Amino acid sequence: MFVRAKQDGQRTFFFLCIAERGGNSGGGDHSGKQIEYSVCLGDTLELPAEEWLEVLRKSPIFRSVSFKEVLKVVEKYATAHGFRPNTLAGLREAAHGTKRTRPSVSSERRSQGDERVAALRVLGLAPGASEQQIELAFRKEARRHHPDVGGDPARFRAVVNARDFLLGRDSRAGELA
Repeated sequence: MFVRAKQDGQRTFFFLCIAERGGNSGGGDHSGKQIEYSVCLGDTLELPAEEWLEVLRKSPIFRSVSFKEVLKVVEKYATAHGFRPNTLAGLREAAHGTKRTRPSVSSERRSQGDERVAALRVLGLAPGASEQQIELAFRKEARRHHPDVGGDPARFRAVVNARDFLLGRDSRAGELA
């Protein structure tokens, strides 16, 4: 995980990135190409805790990353680039202030329902879509967003995660092998 700054005219935007090896060159070596997933933090690292939580939880890629890991990486970047120490106060609060408590059954159901609606939205489907409709929509979106055809890797990963969630598959199984 790392932080990248990109210039757009007079403004600088910060991105939190994760890189991993992917693909297969077909020649037996497993080097593949590097795939980068990123989430835009905006034009400042001085975000309140609520915004850090919102930005990282919105992304299917970064949702599973601990805030303490993010804090370590962003603090290292901020120190190396001369940011004021209080710049990351919001991230520190998010990292140290969030306790993973067991949600109530009703909020768990609600969050699963919200997640299902979000996954359907990623695939451009209405609630009540069949497995066949989900798979067809996935193929269409995957062709459109695949990194090998110039698509956005983060968007492609979101499409894969949405399909896996809706069809009850464990999307991390292939990543662990």
